[in-house]
Amino acid sequence: MKSIKSRLILIFTSVILSLLLGLGGLFIFKVMGDITQDTREDLMDMAQQEAQYIQAKVNERLTYISALAQNLVLLDENITFEEKIIYFEAEAKRTGYLSFAFADKDGNVTIFNKKRETTNIASRDYFQTALSGQPVVSDLIISSATGELVLIFAAPVYQQGEVVGVLYGRRGGNALSEIISEVDYKQTGYAYMVNNQGVTVAHKNIDLVLAQDNDIENMKTDESLRELGELTKRMITRTVGSGTYTYNGVRKIVGYAPIQGTQWIVAYGLEEAEALESVLTLGNILWVFVMFAGIIGVVITYIVSAHISEPLIKIRKEMEDYSNNISVSLPQKYLDRDDEIGILSKGITLMLNHISSYISKLEEKNQELLHAKEVINSERLLFETTLHSLGDGVISTDQNGNVQIMNEMAENLTGWTSSDAHGLSFETVFHIINEFTREKCTSPIKKTFENGKINKLDDYTVLISKNGDEIPIEDSAAPILNGEGNVTGAVIVFRDYTDKKQKQSEILYLSHHDQLTGLYNRHFFEEELIKLDTKRYLPLSLAMFDVNGLKLTNDAFGHQMGDMLLQIVAKAIKSICREDDVISRIGGDEFILLLPKTSYAETKTIISRIYRELEKTKLNDIVISVSVGWATKQSSEQNIMEVYARAEESMYRKKLIESQSMRSKTIQVILKTLNETNQRERIHSENVSKISRKIGEALNLNQELLREIEVAGLLHDIGKIAIDNNLLNKPGKLTNAEYEMLKRHPETGYHILKSADAYTSISDYVLAHHERWDGAGYPRGLKGKEIPLAARIITIADAYEAMTAERTYRKTISKEEAFNELRRCSGAQFDPDIVRVFCNDVRI
Repeated sequence: MKSIKSRLILIFTSVILSLLLGLGGLFIFKVMGDITQDTREDLMDMAQQEAQYIQAKVNERLTYISALAQNLVLLDENITFEEKIIYFEAEAKRTGYLSFAFADKDGNVTIFNKKRETTNIASRDYFQTALSGQPVVSDLIISSATGELVLIFAAPVYQQGEVVGVLYGRRGGNALSEIISEVDYKQTGYAYMVNNQGVTVAHKNIDLVLAQDNDIENMKTDESLRELGELTKRMITRTVGSGTYTYNGVRKIVGYAPIQGTQWIVAYGLEEAEALESVLTLGNILWVFVMFAGIIGVVITYIVSAHISEPLIKIRKEMEDYSNNISVSLPQKYLDRDDEIGILSKGITLMLNHISSYISKLEEKNQELLHAKEVINSERLLFETTLHSLGDGVISTDQNGNVQIMNEMAENLTGWTSSDAHGLSFETVFHIINEFTREKCTSPIKKTFENGKINKLDDYTVLISKNGDEIPIEDSAAPILNGEGNVTGAVIVFRDYTDKKQKQSEILYLSHHDQLTGLYNRHFFEEELIKLDTKRYLPLSLAMFDVNGLKLTNDAFGHQMGDMLLQIVAKAIKSICREDDVISRIGGDEFILLLPKTSYAETKTIISRIYRELEKTKLNDIVISVSVGWATKQSSEQNIMEVYARAEESMYRKKLIESQSMRSKTIQVILKTLNETNQRERIHSENVSKISRKIGEALNLNQELLREIEVAGLLHDIGKIAIDNNLLNKPGKLTNAEYEMLKRHPETGYHILKSADAYTSISDYVLAHHERWDGAGYPRGLKGKEIPLAARIITIADAYEAMTAERTYRKTISKEEAFNELRRCSGAQFDPDIVRVFCNDVRI
C-alpha cells in the first residue's frame, strides 16, 4: 500500500467531502421520494380500509332496514296503527333511529313512531331507487321537520313478490362525522368525506366545514383552493388514488377511496412535514457527519503519517461487523483503490447502507405496523361490541358455510357457545324444522349462496336448540360481499318469535269471537255458513235466537245487567249444543246456531232442551226470555239464504207473540224491584196514584181515562229504577250533576213503558209529568195544553204528595200550606184550572 503525500491529503479530503455531500443529497432526495410514495400508498390503504368499514356499517343498516321492511307488522291490516306506532317506537329507541316511515308506491308517507302526518317523497332519489327493488342510503339531506342533517336508509317493501312501497328510517347526519372523528393517525393525520358533488359531508369539525363555501366551482376561482379543487375533481371520479395540495402554507398528502354502494368518498391526509420528519433528521445527521469528517480531514492534513491506512482498515472491519448489506455504493474506481481513499470509500459505503436500512426499513416500518395493528384492534373491538349488543341472534359463516362468529343472543337461542360452534357447519348449529310437518327446513345460508340475495326464513320455522328446546323464529339471511361483489360468506339475523306468535293467535281469536260471550262472531259465522253449505253436511239446520227485552233490561237495570243476560243465554245455549255445532252471536241480542247433519225434528229437540235450560236459569228477578225460529236445508238444490230467511221469519213471528208478554212481566218486575229497594218511593207512588184519580173524578173524566191516570200515577217514577238509591235518599241538597242525573228518570220511564203495548198509552203521561205550565219544565219543555191532561194532573198530585210526606232533607208542611204553595205556583208551574179544582173540590 502506497502512502499519499501530505500535500495531497487536503485535496483528496476536499474531494471526498464533496462526493459525500453530493451522494448524501441524492440519497436524501431518493429517500424523500420513496417515503412520499410509501406515505401515499399507506394513506390509500387506510382510506380503502375506512371505506370498507363504512360500507360494512351502511350494509349493516341496509340489511336491518331490508329485514324490517319485510316485517309482518308493517302491512298486517289486523294490526292497528297505534300498535304499529308502539312497535316502531321500540325499534327506533333500540336501534338509534330518529324515526321510521312507510311510503306507498305513490310516495305518500305515514310516520310510525311520531304523530300521524302526511307528506310525499315521490321525487326523492332514494325513494325511486328503493322502489326499483334496491336498498339504498341517501346522501346527507336537511330534514324538513327539524332542519337538521340526516341520513335516510330505505328498502323496498314486498307483498306477494311485488314492491308495494318503501320503508325508510332517519338517522342523525352526525353519524358520519362521528366515525371520521375516531381517526387518530400520527400527530397531523386526519380524515374526511366528500360526496359525488365534491361537498364535504363528514369531518372532525363538520360545522366549520359546512360553514365554509368549499364546493368545486368556488375552488376554481379561489387560487388558494385551486390545487385542492383539482384533487377533489379526481376524488369524485370514484377511483382509488392520492394527491397533494397546499392550504394556508401547509403542504399535505392525501389518499382517497370511494365507499361502494354510497355517494361518498373517504380521504386520509397527513402533513408532508411529518411524513418526511425522519428524512430531515437523517439529513441533519448527514450534515453533522460531513462537517465532522471535514474537521477530521483538516486535522489529518497536519497529522497524516505513513501509518494512516492502518486505522482506516480497522474502521472498515469494525463497520463490516454492523452490517453486510451493501446496497449503496460509491463509484467502482474508488472502491478498487488499495490506498487510504479506497479504504475510506468502502467504510463510507457501509455506513450509508447501515443508516438507510436502519431508519427507512426498521424504525419507520415498525412504527407504521404498530399503528396499523392498533387501528385494526380498535375496529375489531367496536365491531364485537356492536354485534354483542344486538337484541337479535347473529351468526356469520365463511364461503363454505362454516360458522365464524356468533353473538350472545345467538348463543342463548341455539344453546351453542361461540367457541364450540366455530368451524362447524351452519346446519349443525342452526337446526330448523317446519312446526307442523316436522320436516327439516332448507338452510337459508344455502339459498343465499345460490342466489346471492337476502332470503327470508320459511313460515312456521322452529329452531331446535342444542338441549332440545323448540323456539319459533323469524328473520333472514344475507350474503357477505367483498369489494368485487363476490360472495365470501353469509350472515343470518334471527329472533325468538314466541311472543309475537302468541299475540297473532290472540288477534286471530278476537277476529273470530264475540268478546262479551266468547261465542263465534258474525264474520266467523258467514265463513262457516259457506264452508258447511255442501252436500256432505246435509241436512243443515239454522236456528235463530232473539233475547226478548234486552233494551228494556239495559234501560231499567243498566248495561252491565244486560251483558249478564246475554252471557247467561249464551252459556245455556252452549251447554246444550254439540261439539260440531257452530254457535255465533251475530247482533246485539241475536244468536244463531249452525247444526250440520241435523234434521228439522232433531233441531226442535235441541231447541226444547235449550228452553228447559233457560227456565232453570235465574238472574235476580229479571225475566229471561228468548224467541227462537229455525229451518232446515234438505237438498243441495235449496238456497241456504232462503233457509236463513225462513228461520229468521219464524223467529220474528214467535217474537211478536212472546216479547210483549215478557215486557209486561219485566215492567212488573221493575216496579216490584223499585218498591222493595225503596219503601218511600212505593208509598209516594201509591199516594200519587190515589190523589191523581181523585182529581180526575173531580174533573168528571171518563172511567177509561181515570184508569190510565191511576196506573200512570202508580208508575210515574218507574224510571228511577236506573238511579242509585243513595242519590234518591240523599239528605242534603243535590249537586248540579246529581240533579241532571235525576232529571233523566221521566225519559227512562217512558222507554220502559213504551216497550210494552199494555203501557204504551200511559208512557206519554210519565214522560211529561215534570213539564211546567209556563214551558220551563223538562225533558221537552212543553207549555200549557201541549202537556197531556193526565200528566198535568199527576204533576200536581206529585208536588202535593212530596210537600206533605215525610222527607229526610226537609220538614213536612201542612195540607193548607201545600194548597197555598200550589196556588202560588198556579199559572207558572201548574195548570191553574186543575189547581183550583184540586184545592176547592178534592178531599184528601
